[in-house]
Amino acid sequence: MSMKSVARHDGPRTRAQRIRCAKHRRARIRAAYRRHLTSMAAGNTYALHAASSGDPLAMPAVANHVTARNGDHDNVKPSAARKAAHPRAGVQNAAPQPTGEKNSRRVNPVTRQWRRFKETKFYEIWNKRPKFSYGAYTVVFIAMVILATMFLWWSTNTKLKYDPASELNFLQQVTGDAYHYLSSASCYLNMIALVLIYLLLVTLVNRFWVGTALFGAFVMVFAVATKIKITMRSEPIIPSDLGFLSGGGGGGAGDVASFVTDDSRPLVNTAIAWLVWFVVICVILQCVDKRRAFIYCSWRHPIAGPKNIFGLICRILAPIVSVLLLISYAGVLSNPQAPQRKTLSKIGYSPTLWNVQQDAETNGALTTFLSLTRVKAMEDEPEYSQAAMQQIKNRYAQAADEINAQRSQNLTDNTVVMILSESFSDPNRVPNVHFGADPMPNIRALGQTTTSGLMLSPGYGGGTANIEFQQMTGLNMANFSDTLLSPYQQLVATRPKFYSFNQMWNEHCGDEYSTSCSIGYHPFKQFFYLRGVNYKKFGFSHLYTLDSDPKIAHGEAYVGPNGTKTEVSDEEAYKNVVEEIRTNTEQNKPSQYIQLITMQNHAPYPDLYGSENEFHGVNETPDTVPERGIIATYAKNVQRTDEATANFLNELDGIDKPITVVFYGDHLPGIYNTANADKNNALTLHETNYFIWSNRASASHDVKLPESDAAYTSSNYFMTQAAEHMNARISPYLALLDELHAEVPAMSRSVNAGVWSAKGEPTLLDDNGEVIDTNTLSSKAKQLLADYKMVQYDMSVGKNYLMDMGFMDIPKQ
Repeated sequence: MSMKSVARHDGPRTRAQRIRCAKHRRARIRAAYRRHLTSMAAGNTYALHAASSGDPLAMPAVANHVTARNGDHDNVKPSAARKAAHPRAGVQNAAPQPTGEKNSRRVNPVTRQWRRFKETKFYEIWNKRPKFSYGAYTVVFIAMVILATMFLWWSTNTKLKYDPASELNFLQQVTGDAYHYLSSASCYLNMIALVLIYLLLVTLVNRFWVGTALFGAFVMVFAVATKIKITMRSEPIIPSDLGFLSGGGGGGAGDVASFVTDDSRPLVNTAIAWLVWFVVICVILQCVDKRRAFIYCSWRHPIAGPKNIFGLICRILAPIVSVLLLISYAGVLSNPQAPQRKTLSKIGYSPTLWNVQQDAETNGALTTFLSLTRVKAMEDEPEYSQAAMQQIKNRYAQAADEINAQRSQNLTDNTVVMILSESFSDPNRVPNVHFGADPMPNIRALGQTTTSGLMLSPGYGGGTANIEFQQMTGLNMANFSDTLLSPYQQLVATRPKFYSFNQMWNEHCGDEYSTSCSIGYHPFKQFFYLRGVNYKKFGFSHLYTLDSDPKIAHGEAYVGPNGTKTEVSDEEAYKNVVEEIRTNTEQNKPSQYIQLITMQNHAPYPDLYGSENEFHGVNETPDTVPERGIIATYAKNVQRTDEATANFLNELDGIDKPITVVFYGDHLPGIYNTANADKNNALTLHETNYFIWSNRASASHDVKLPESDAAYTSSNYFMTQAAEHMNARISPYLALLDELHAEVPAMSRSVNAGVWSAKGEPTLLDDNGEVIDTNTLSSKAKQLLADYKMVQYDMSVGKNYLMDMGFMDIPKQ
């Protein structure tokens, strides 16, 4: 074998190897040159002469050192050798640097040590660590999204709980059952959100493994918090719960400490341990991965070349695009009118606005959370300002003064009981439905002696919380944008505070009696419509339900004559109110605001009575109506409500304290399929019965407002009507509602829109119950509607200027 072939086999064989060898050689040359510069500063004149020549190889020691370490230079291309010999072109013409200690101190010790470290064998090996390919990143990305989806599915499943004594570890317990549900709609919807969040985190920090660690931490915290909150309160994490992070409470999760109970502590501890190990692994992988930046970018030389410019643009745009996509997705989830909702519906998105726990189980916890974050409650009001609100305040403060001059009572001197009677209505008013016996004789007779009439409801067969919201706040669903379908979930829960009429009683009671002024009763679960969250924001000290702590005192389910068990009866629910008022009276406490939402007449309507239901025998509904049997069962339910209500009012009559009751049905039951099929019946199927009654201890016991004021109304007017019934002084806000009620007696979203829809123009009724053509409204009515909408904007999405101006304050005696 020739010498040339030996040399060729011993030296670098490929071009890449030769280039790499040349780079190492240049590094060694520079290091040797720096050492000789140090020697030069110490007074070595020969080295000084060599340095001034600009060629490090002119120094014998340097040349010998390089030759000894690198061997034969024939293995390197001449161009590479020249580049290695002249690492700095500017050095050739450089003037000799001054010697002395001052120059030697210019070298940063940290830099010097770093340069020495780079010459070590360890650094050479470390510098050869691999770059993870984008294909590997993709595999990890997909695996993390799938794993995160399993965690979120597990967090909403009430049947699965973490068992620290199980033979299966934490990960196995989570993924064991979740694996079989990856093809469900909730998992698909969660995956969309998870992909967008993962992309946002990775592109924001521009480190794949750091972004992965942050993503894993987010999913773990969100899943565990959701699991704990569903276990404790039967509701998932919602946007208002984020208030506890800043100490605000938000009316949702409360303090962080309240999350971690003794039962949930093993889950929290295990989750923390797994999360720590996961983060450590991600940190190690970030160190091992030589591809430090996920997106190539040079901040020092951003426009040095096309590659740097393109990398800079991608680095800036990637997180921005990720944020916009995530915001857009949240907007689509919260906007039923969005074109993309059809695509999500095909995937399986079906929002359950009345039950966030069921919504989380059906659509995914993260989907539910995002759907509550971007709801456009009202369209922008270009004329909205503090000055505009001041003008409205002044206008209706003057109106309130004029009204109050004619009134003598204080509103908060009466205990006011608001009763939302679930699905209560007169079945004999429904077209083609009639009974030979009156199912509600007591309430019908009561209407002859006290204020009563019909209430226009925005719902049919549902929408209870929307009617309740109107009654509690005085606001109306007709003023909201079409995208807001459930204020309790989409609006109140996301606001730090919200005005409701009970707060007038809270102010009247003061701090001494703050725990007894505003009381709520609901013989069902508090997580429905997020009542537990919202009643705290409204200022209620207690909302007693079947799952509250303490629970509602009287909440036993009703058992029918045939043994069928159903919802809590109205008779049972009324006992809670009577006992509360009697106790409050005996202790000589101030008057109260009490809210009762009943459950007796809630769907479905199984046959509870059998042969004891006399309404089967007097049912004169045509046989062509297939639902006539269910209607007869409902009529019997109405009769029970009628009798229980009469007894309830008799008991209140015996209490020596002024009490006023506002009773109303929220909507008709959704059982009249035949009548509902005819659009001409839409208005009738949206009208329920109501009355305002005061006991003997009240000055307004025998008051009955004229038909022009009472025949038709909507739930947003109840408080101002109650004040008129009691001859009580009112606030500027109630003065606005009073004047509006005189011009537009009843208003709601279109009665043709459906329960969970807002399509169509609002329905307005006059005092004869006829639909008002908005083109025929008087100028005063138009001004009142415009002011009302502006007030609702300020209270719902604005800055609450009116609250600070005293717009809701009632005058003192």
